[in-house]
Amino acid sequence: MTQELVIGLKPVWLIGVGALAGLIGIALLFLLLVIIHRRSAATMWELLQEKLIFPVLVVAVLLGLFSIGMTISDSLGGRFFDRKKDTLLSLLRLASVGAQNIELDIQADALNQKIVLDIPSGELKTISLASSQPLTVGINMPPIEASIETLERFEVLPGEPFKWTRSPESIGPLRKSVRALYVANDGNEAAALSIQLVTSVVVPEARLILYTACGLFLYVILHLLLQESFPKVAAVAFTTGKEAVSQPLFRLTVVLGSFLILLFVFVPYFTFGDDIKMYKEASLQVIMLLSMFLAIWTASVSVADEIEGRTALTVLSKPIGRSQFIVGKFVGIASALALLFLLLGILFVLCISYKVAYDARESANYYVTWQDSSRAIVLAVPGLVLAFMESVVLASISVAISTRLSILANLIICMGIYVVGHLLPLFVQSAVGEFAIVQFMGQLCATVLPVLEHFNIYGAIAAGEQVPLSYIAWVGGYSLVYIAIAMLLALALFDDRDLA
Repeated sequence: MTQELVIGLKPVWLIGVGALAGLIGIALLFLLLVIIHRRSAATMWELLQEKLIFPVLVVAVLLGLFSIGMTISDSLGGRFFDRKKDTLLSLLRLASVGAQNIELDIQADALNQKIVLDIPSGELKTISLASSQPLTVGINMPPIEASIETLERFEVLPGEPFKWTRSPESIGPLRKSVRALYVANDGNEAAALSIQLVTSVVVPEARLILYTACGLFLYVILHLLLQESFPKVAAVAFTTGKEAVSQPLFRLTVVLGSFLILLFVFVPYFTFGDDIKMYKEASLQVIMLLSMFLAIWTASVSVADEIEGRTALTVLSKPIGRSQFIVGKFVGIASALALLFLLLGILFVLCISYKVAYDARESANYYVTWQDSSRAIVLAVPGLVLAFMESVVLASISVAISTRLSILANLIICMGIYVVGHLLPLFVQSAVGEFAIVQFMGQLCATVLPVLEHFNIYGAIAAGEQVPLSYIAWVGGYSLVYIAIAMLLALALFDDRDLA
């Protein structure tokens, strides 16, 4: 096994552990439902065998088996991943780390006032102490017992705060576990002491385990909640989703997307060390365009063709209203898109992990680590989430159009919205100071049409920055607004449609 492949597979171990945790969570939920509510347990069992969920479970099992196999190999003397214990401990400590401010008064003539911190070894990143009076601070022991030569104690003077930041060159007991600080105040006045510290887990990449487990668990739970809360909508949605997954176009998009994502790993981009950024952008564009085409095609086949073929009339003759029919169609298409994104997205992040090590070998960079691959994965995941939101927004518009128009008109309109939606910021900005009618049309389009450039994170990819969760939440709310508008438009167009 080559060195770059070993480096690329180490983050896969984390993802596999997360998949195992998600599968265990799903199994525990099923057992709990068997005990307290057998009907819901039976519903959940049927859902787990649906085409919208079962492929995801299969991939999760394969990833879990990979992690188990590598763990067994290491227990027999292998050296695939030697930070398993630190990673699992870091996972348990994720909720306990972060920024912390401590304000307290140190009494006059205090010899060893104790401040309990309980920071495990390696977690302290920065610490700063500021005081209104001269203080002597001992680390894990009273100052009188500490040695200044070994950095076990230090002085804090007014206007001269003490600050320590972890670095490869830093030394002293602060690099290890910090159980408590002992403060001595030799003055005759009480001192106001302010402590600011930042902690982080020893293996921050353990978050991949948490993200994977939560994502898998939520994917199943959302389908179960839909079935239990809105059974009529769920009936239409699951039927639509299964039809979308069963059609040859879905398999074609999966195969074509997988081929291109794998091919782009080995394509030279001539970017002088930034090939990984171009790879992310190209792969996200491929996934986005394939999902958009799948959404338009499925909406036309599932809505327009059923209306023209009188199938919708048969469905509505049952106790299902028109609103439940339209919403169910949209949810089913969104579920099929979610499955497509999960399948291609998993392959995408695995290829990113390998691409980092592969590019390092091509550029003779021998200092790349598996942490670099993990960071590249974390930076790319928000792009997948935002691309999925954009696809769902376009799917809702496509469903609304399908209530009246055929697939050709649907494709033309949606592609036009896609192009204009990404050019709207430039269009509006260029209209400033120009003719009033141009400025008016720019503002009108920006108000009526979704600004799809909000879903674009290629600037963050180019800068190597992580997209904040607050931005993803804001764009999620923006997406829900446009989805609601599109669904209201679809209901208005479909409500007076003559199905006979």
